[in-house]
Amino acid sequence: MSLMSVLSVGNRALQASQMGIDVTGQNISNAGVEGYSRKRVNQTSMYAYDSTYGQMGLGARVVNVERLRNTFLDEQIRKQNSEIGYFAAVSSAFDRMESILHEPGDLGVMYYMDEFFNSWQNLSNNPEDVAARTLVRTNAQIMIDTFRKTALELSNLREQQNEQMPMHVDRINQITAQIMNLNQEVAAVEIGNQHANDSRDRREVLLKELSQYIDINVIENDMGMVTVTTAGHVLIAPSYKQNIEVNTIKRELEDGTVVHDIGLRFSDSRIDFIPTGGQLRGMFDNRDVYVPEYQKKLDELAAAIVKAVNDIHVEGYNLQGVSGFHFFDPIDLKNPGKVTASTIALSAAVKSNVHNIAAATALQAVTDGRNTIAVPNPTATPPVTGYAYGDAPIQLMQAPLNPDMRAYNVITDSVVITVKTKDGIAIPGSIPLVLEEGKDYVIDYTLGTFQMLHDGYDNEEFDIQFNYFRGGFEGPGGNKNALAIAELRNAMTMTPDGLGNPTATFTEYFSSVVGRLGLNSSQAMSNLETRVFLAAQYETQQDAIAGVSLDEEMANLIKYQHTYTAAARLITTVDRMLDTLLNM
Repeated sequence: MSLMSVLSVGNRALQASQMGIDVTGQNISNAGVEGYSRKRVNQTSMYAYDSTYGQMGLGARVVNVERLRNTFLDEQIRKQNSEIGYFAAVSSAFDRMESILHEPGDLGVMYYMDEFFNSWQNLSNNPEDVAARTLVRTNAQIMIDTFRKTALELSNLREQQNEQMPMHVDRINQITAQIMNLNQEVAAVEIGNQHANDSRDRREVLLKELSQYIDINVIENDMGMVTVTTAGHVLIAPSYKQNIEVNTIKRELEDGTVVHDIGLRFSDSRIDFIPTGGQLRGMFDNRDVYVPEYQKKLDELAAAIVKAVNDIHVEGYNLQGVSGFHFFDPIDLKNPGKVTASTIALSAAVKSNVHNIAAATALQAVTDGRNTIAVPNPTATPPVTGYAYGDAPIQLMQAPLNPDMRAYNVITDSVVITVKTKDGIAIPGSIPLVLEEGKDYVIDYTLGTFQMLHDGYDNEEFDIQFNYFRGGFEGPGGNKNALAIAELRNAMTMTPDGLGNPTATFTEYFSSVVGRLGLNSSQAMSNLETRVFLAAQYETQQDAIAGVSLDEEMANLIKYQHTYTAAARLITTVDRMLDTLLNM
C-alpha cells in the first residue's frame, strides 16, 4: 500500500470519528427530549484486492446513521394510550358525578329526603301548628331544590362532553395534517437509501398523541410512509388524508326529551364516525350511557316520591276539612313517570297556603241525603233561571233539611244520578235517559259542585236526583295522614322484583345507586391505573432500546475522541514520511 493510500485511510478515519462525535453530541443534547430515539453510527471496513498480498484494508467508512427503536413496542404503547385516554375520560366523569351527588354527606338528596320525612313526623305531633306545616313545606322545597340542582349538574356534565368534542376533533385534524407532511418528508429522504430519523421521531410522537384521542391502526409501507385507520376507515394514506367533521344529531331520550347532540363523521365519505377507543369514545359513553344512567335513577326516585306522597295526600284533609289536594305537582296525572328530578315541584295549593297540607285523614264515610236539581226546558216561557245549566256550578248540600251545610269532600265516583221527567212522572214507553260524566255534566268532588254542560234533550225538562257519600273529616287535630306519609320512609316502594313487588325503601334504593356509582368509579380508576402501568412497562422497554444513556454516550465520546486523535497522528506521520521521501 502506498503512502497516499495510507493518507486516505487516515482521512476516512478522521471523517468517521467526526461523524461519531457529531451523532454522540446529538444524542447527549436530546437526552431529555420526549420521543427522541437514540442514533447510532454504522461503519464498515473498506478493502481492495491486491494480487500479491490478498485483500488490503482501505480504512473505514460510514454506512448510515441508524435510529434505534422497536416498532412493536410503539404499537403496544399506542394501544395502551388509547385505553388510557378512554378510562381517563370515564374516570373523570364518575369522579364528577360522585361530587355532584354529595353522598354520603349533609348536602345531598338522601340527607334532605330524610329531613323531609322528619318534618312530616314532627307535623304528626301537632298537626294544627302552622309552624310545623311551614317546616314541611320548607323542607319539601329544599329537597326539590336539591333534586333540581343535582339534575342540572348532571345535565351540565353530559353537555360538557358535547362541548369538549369539537376541541379534540380540531386537534386530531391538526395531528393528521402534520403526519401527512412527515410522510412526505420520510419518503423524500429514504428514497435515497437514507434514514429519516428525526422525521420518524416526530411522526411517532404525533401518532402516540393521536392514539390518546381515538383508537388507531398504523401500517408502514416500503417507502416508510404510514397508513392510519380508525374504526375501519382510512384517515391517512401515502397520498390521501381526510378530516373528521362535527355535525349535530337529533336524539330522543327515554323520558321523551329531544336533545341535539354532537355527532362525528368523516369529511369525504360522510359516514358517521363512532370511535372505538380513546378519549372520544369515553366522552361518547359518558354522554350516552353513564351520565344518563344516573339521571334516570335520580328521575325514578323523584317520580316515586311524588307518586307515593301524592297518593296519600290527595285522600287526606286540610285544616278546613277539604280533601283532594296533591302535595307535589303531578304534572301529568295519567303518566306520573313524566315527573323528573328536574321538574319536581310543589302543587299550587300547598305552595299558596300551608293550611292545605293534608295531615288528617277520613273517618268512616257517611251517607248524605238527596239533592234534586232541575234541568230546564230552554223554550219555556218565561225562561226559567237558577237551574243546573248555566255559567256557575250548583253547590250540593249535605241534606235538603240543612241547605247551609255544603257537601264538601264528596267521595269520588260515589254520586248516583237518577234522571226523571218533570215532577217525577215517567213517560210511558220511554227509554231511561243516561247522562255521562264529562260529556253531559261535571262534578267537582272536592268542592261538591255540579254543572250541566248543555240544556237537556228534546226540549224536555228533567229533574236530576243525587245520592252520594261524603268522607268523614277527623278534625283539624287529625294526624293519621301525616303519620302515613312519614312512614313512607320505611315503606317498600322501589326496585320491584320479578312479580312487580317493591323490595327497597327510598333510602335503600338511592344508597344502592350511590354504591353502584362508587363501584363504577373504582373500576374505572383501577382500569386506568392498570393501563398506565402497562404503558409505563412498554415505555421502559422502549427506553432501554431508544433512550439515551449519558454514561454510554460519554464512553462513546471518549472512544471517538481517541480515534480522531489517532487518525490525526496517522496523517501527521504519513506527512513526515512524504517529506522525507521528497527530500531524498
